[in-house]
Amino acid sequence: MNLVGSPLYAYSIPKLQESASAALEFPNAFGLTVRYAMKASPNAAILSLFHKAGIHIDASSGFEVRRAMKAGIPAENISLSTQELP
Repeated sequence: MNLVGSPLYAYSIPKLQESASAALEFPNAFGLTVRYAMKASPNAAILSLFHKAGIHIDASSGFEVRRAMKAGIPAENISLSTQELP
């Protein structure tokens, strides 16, 4: 811990990729857009990994939209669901 500090968050890229694949393979008859709720983890590397897998992003605020776009997610792949007023 002294080398990296605290808190430390460690993620398994293979497990994230496995979860992305499982979500994208979910059977559906009418089309499905898989979205990752970035409030779960707004880490740019995770957002990018899911974007490359074909998963869209669900953002809960303008700040999250800006953060996702800064991570390379195109605006058309971001869904904003918020209670904020414009």
